[in-house]
Amino acid sequence: MKLKDLLEEVDDSFKDIEISDICHETAEVKKGSLFFCLVGNRFDGHDFAAEACFKGAAAVVCEHAVSADCPQIVVKCVRKAFSKASAAFFGYPANGMRMFGITGTNGKTTTSYILAEILKEAGEEVGLIGTNCIRYCGMTLDASLTTPDPTELNSVLRRMRDSGVTSVVMEVSAHALALDKTEGIVFEAVGFTNLSQDHLDYFGDMKKYGEAKSKLFCSGLARCAAINVDDEFGRKLMKRIKIPALSYGRNNPSDVFGINLVMSAEGLRYIINIEDDLGEVKFALPGRFNMYNTLCAATMAHMAGVSTKDILQGIRSLRRVDGRYNVINASGFNVIIDFAHTDDGLMNIITSVREFAPKRIITVFGCGGNRDKTKRAAMGNVAARLSDITVMTSDNPRDEEPEEIISDAMKGVPSDKADTVYVKPDRREAIKFALSEAEKDDIVLVAGKGAERYQEIKGVKYEYNDEEYIMGLLQNGSVND
Repeated sequence: MKLKDLLEEVDDSFKDIEISDICHETAEVKKGSLFFCLVGNRFDGHDFAAEACFKGAAAVVCEHAVSADCPQIVVKCVRKAFSKASAAFFGYPANGMRMFGITGTNGKTTTSYILAEILKEAGEEVGLIGTNCIRYCGMTLDASLTTPDPTELNSVLRRMRDSGVTSVVMEVSAHALALDKTEGIVFEAVGFTNLSQDHLDYFGDMKKYGEAKSKLFCSGLARCAAINVDDEFGRKLMKRIKIPALSYGRNNPSDVFGINLVMSAEGLRYIINIEDDLGEVKFALPGRFNMYNTLCAATMAHMAGVSTKDILQGIRSLRRVDGRYNVINASGFNVIIDFAHTDDGLMNIITSVREFAPKRIITVFGCGGNRDKTKRAAMGNVAARLSDITVMTSDNPRDEEPEEIISDAMKGVPSDKADTVYVKPDRREAIKFALSEAEKDDIVLVAGKGAERYQEIKGVKYEYNDEEYIMGLLQNGSVND
């Protein structure tokens, strides 16, 4: 492929340079590569430009002149150029499909699964990209990131398009938006779920975190939007975006809203009003937050021309989302596995369980290492305050010591709840302890990791999954061993 086909502004003397592939890591460079000097919080790709050229790069793309013995193309924003070049290299695959993007602190994965099911009901061949997996045409691939890097993203989109996929539903993280990963993709419809504290280790404050989310709702990136106006940030977003949008909610006047919510351990049902078209929603996962997830998916589908009948049937047909409110029936008590990993997420899941819990709630959770430390005390507060028994343990401690992470979370525990909190740094030991404490009709909530199939400790990802471990304990009868 010629360099002129990948970049918008190229000097005439460089236009016909042949490019074999594109990359941003020197380990991937080979003869004919186009190397992008990406800049991150802990690295500057410009420092590796000379090495890339030495290894055979045909050219480097940079934001300022570098000391490298090969053609240099200076651009205003390397990340945007990288994303656009990735789309061009794989033949602009998104252009041949309808793209749907969902962003927000919580609810992205569940909402994406719901929307995918609705679109399938409407006759679409659907691809799914998100935290849990990449899925299309009967194939399921592991996901390394919620939103893949541009080369992987466009490579996957090309494979989806070539396989006959007509619509793609994807989670779009704040990190991805801040790093312009989806530049070059125009979304048919985008959805905003909510905004609460998370990722401040990266963004610094809530204002910058919110601004990153807002980038998805710009003209040129999306044709229309569904906005949760029961969320404070959502109301502000609704007032300022310039693309066509519909609001959804329960407590504030909305274009799409729900009433008469009824919840049980078996799920939820309510009456939905989609711009004066009424229907009954039945969804297999309980919780008020799942009312919002179904409303978001319904609103996006409606804006894309899907009938209310298909919307309702699509919601009804989804029975499970891996790692989101997965229930295991044990002898005399139930276990719920959920991805909740913020104080807001914990509050949502625990309060939802409380609405139908016959007796006690025993919550097992941990906070991630090398991530936003400011939310740890808040998570400790929510878990201890709303649960009958709390077991603090490890999530993915990464490079931090589990005991130090737990100490941060313990700072938020109310003094009158201190004697209900137990510390078990080893996650397996913590879960086993919680199960051994459970009595008839109790509910054990295991939060934080959801469907993850690893635990990251000191730079190593060890194979581990909450559900598999719990099922093994229960089946072997070794809970009290």
